[in-house]
Amino acid sequence: MADSEDSTTPTAVSWRAILRGTGTLPSGKRTEGTPSDPALQLWRNWQANHTLVVALTRQWQRIEKKLIHSVGIPEVTIRISGEEEPKIAQSVDEIEELVANEPGIEKEALIAAFDEQQKRWDEAAATLGFGAVDAELRAALGKERDFVASVPKTKAASLPGVAAKLAIVIQLGEPSPTDAEFPWPQLRSALADIARLASPEATISPM
Repeated sequence: MADSEDSTTPTAVSWRAILRGTGTLPSGKRTEGTPSDPALQLWRNWQANHTLVVALTRQWQRIEKKLIHSVGIPEVTIRISGEEEPKIAQSVDEIEELVANEPGIEKEALIAAFDEQQKRWDEAAATLGFGAVDAELRAALGKERDFVASVPKTKAASLPGVAAKLAIVIQLGEPSPTDAEFPWPQLRSALADIARLASPEATISPM
């Protein structure tokens, strides 16, 4: 739903969007194109970035799955004396740590085998554009942390703004939209109360 330039009362659809952590928040009155409530603007900026994080994460996972199926995860298996199960090393540092007290194991051979696997992974990853997606995702996650850090510093100027700040916390923190463990039902209830008080004519449900 498009924002209204003059509306200060959120619609039922807008409030359901806040409760779900998706969609369009009410804009409030604007001055020279700027929302009157900085908390709402923070939510909009965060939501746009969060949508990007979700999309990039899915893309990252798809490429990683292709890499695992095509070349496998770079790792070597090491049998340690006195251990029934072999150990898996996924870095040179792990190899060196595991064989530090195993003079009978050829460390150089293990490192060479790992380096060869890593080289195949890197070549396949470059072909699939994995590095670029990984860099974009890390940047978006960095922005998300910045937005979250801004929540306690941003003063809401309206009940919708308060709801927007609470929606960010809930969406990032709760394991699922129906999680029954404390404090998520309580926070969802508080968010629904804020929505009801700000827009009593709207039909509101927690999720």
